[in-house]
Parts: sequence; structure tokens; C-alpha cells
Amino acid sequence: NGYLVAFPTETVYGLGANGLDASAVLKIFEAKGRPLNDPCILHIPSIAEALELVELEGSTERAVFERLAGACWPGPLSIVARASARVPRVVTAQTDFVAVRSPAHPVAQTLLQAARVPVAAPSANRFGHVSPTCAEHVAKDLGHVDGLRILDGGPCGVGIESTVVKLDIANGRVVVLRKGGTTGEQLERVLAEGAAEGAFGGTNVRLEFYSPSLVGDAGSPREAADDSSAQQAPGMMLKHYAPSVPTFLISARVAEGEQASTEEAVGAVGDPSQAVLIDMGSRLSEYQALFSHTFDLAVGEARGDAAATASPISSTPAAAAEEACRRVFATLREAEAVAEATCARLICIADFAANAATRGSLEEALHDRLFRAASGQRLDLLVRRPLG
Repeated sequence: NGYLVAFPTETVYGLGANGLDASAVLKIFEAKGRPLNDPCILHIPSIAEALELVELEGSTERAVFERLAGACWPGPLSIVARASARVPRVVTAQTDFVAVRSPAHPVAQTLLQAARVPVAAPSANRFGHVSPTCAEHVAKDLGHVDGLRILDGGPCGVGIESTVVKLDIANGRVVVLRKGGTTGEQLERVLAEGAAEGAFGGTNVRLEFYSPSLVGDAGSPREAADDSSAQQAPGMMLKHYAPSVPTFLISARVAEGEQASTEEAVGAVGDPSQAVLIDMGSRLSEYQALFSHTFDLAVGEARGDAAATASPISSTPAAAAEEACRRVFATLREAEAVAEATCARLICIADFAANAATRGSLEEALHDRLFRAASGQRLDLLVRRPLG
């Protein structure tokens, strides 16, 4: 009937409408304050419904599509291909391509089976705000939307959005546009197995990563990151997943001597007692007591003082990254609430370098979310220490 419904998936909660009804899809953009240049993903229950929404060019492209979908659906993978004429242009941001996905959540699957139409759905939050991973997050951001139904399926199990890949078989590749809940290692394995079994007709299909430079020569966010043009996939804008309180990635830097120079002080956090810290695996444990409140994505409990004991959640880097992804958006929202309640000036997120040897890992996907939550902005936590 053209109404909106918020529903859980394994990644985040989505704000859904009939994906074949342009006027219904426009209500999504209106409710979120979402620009029309940011496309929506069409959610479907299975591969059969997806094939009705895309126009695949040749047997190889169809084989790659079916291999990826067959191995990763239902699950956190969205596949971009040329859109069929059935898909309204508002869904695709006026491009010729559409992303399709089959979510792995029983409530989402029940909704899709009952709807009997593809459901267009971005995340169920205010545009640019922290993504919602429980029904309470949706109600806080969109509770004012007239006629909105919120289906409560509990907290999301993956916690970050789906990986988005685009088929570019003419150039022998599948391109990762957005890193997410399906890893590069998983995708490479699927493509390698398909090639080994001759599914691609002898074509060697490689996995590549779309990596525009979002950082300028001086290390600051690149102003030229063009968020005003039609986006290839959701979640690619520089400022995204952002709390309402100014947010920065930070690294500790020691300045030896009685005083730091003016140059050293530029870009420093300032008084950390007026900031909330989100640490990652106690990277900044030495400095946590300086902040008004501390959260840690890889430690069990948030705490307001450094004396509180904490133990790691997971014993391996991969498991720690998986748990941090599950908690990242809830933690960003908690940090936002604490900062607003205590009039803190900043939210500071401990920066970290993802392992470059594992392209498309959950660790990289996590860093991508935190980088965009901070709009690519970085500060130094300047620690002055006397000589000797």
C-alpha cells in the first residue's frame, strides 16, 4: 500500500518500501533526508527473484552472478549488475545499475516472502547518522515517520552493512565497492572454485577493490571527494555513520621537553577530559584515564574510569574484528549519548592500521566505518613528557 516498514537483517535494520513503486521508494528518501544520488539495495528472498531485476550480459556474467549468490546468499553480500526495465530509476540513483541482496534473517525473509515484491531498503536511520542495529535505534531516529511499522527482530548479528560488489566481466573482474560482512577471502574462494570447475567458460575472473583517494596530500580529508554525483553503491560518501557530536580518529604522539612547540600542538585533541574515547583493543590504555568516559570495541564493558577491570572479548584478531563489527554502531550511539549528556566536545576513536595482507577483511570493513564516522578527520593526542 505504499507504506514504509523497518525490518531487521543480519547486518543492520533496513527501511523498506515496495521496490517497484517509485512513489513508495521516494518516501524512504523523504523519511531519512536521503539525497536522491544515493541508491537503494533491492532485497529479495532468493536468486530466482533477483534474476528478474537484472540484465546479465552473456553466460559468463550469469555464471559469476549465480556462483556468488549461490555461495553467499542468504547473507551480507549485495551484487550490482545492469538493472532491468522493471526497476524504477529512483532506486538506482538514475544510473543503469542496481544492487540486489537476499538477507539472512528470518524476519526479513518472512517479510520478503509475504510482500511478494522486491523491497528497496537502505539503513533505517537519519541519513548520515550511525546505522541502527536494534529496533530502539530505529525508533529514536525515525519514530516520527507517519505510518512506519518497526519489526523488532532483536540485535543484528553481523552489525555492519553488506559487502557490495559490481560485476565487470567485460574486464574480467568483480569489483568490491564497499567492504562489509562478506570478506574478500570468501569472495576470492568462490571465484577460484568457479574457475577451477570451468563454470566461467575459461574466463579468469579476478577480485579487485575500488579505492578512491579520500585523503589529501597533507593527510586531511580530500574536499574533492564527490558526494554530490550519483553513487555507485550506498555507504561510499566520505561522511557516513556519523554521531551528532564532532568525531575524530586519534593517535597518541609524545612531545618530549617541558613545552611542545606551536607546530606540535596543531591538530591536538586538547583537553581529553572533555572528550569521550572509543578504544580498540586497549591501544590507548595508557591514556584512557585522561578521558571523561571510555568505551572499547574489543573489551567487554564500557567504563567511566580507568580503574575498572576489563578483559578481551576474543582471543584471535579475526574473532576480535568480528565482535567489534557486531558492536561498533551500538558503541558509537552509546558514545554519542554519553557525550551529549555530559556536554563533551568530541568523540575520539583510536585509529588503527588494518592488516594490508588481508584485503577486504572484517578489520578493513570496520576501519572503513570508523573512518567515515569521523569524516576522515584525524587528530593527535599530544602527550607532553619532560626530557630525561
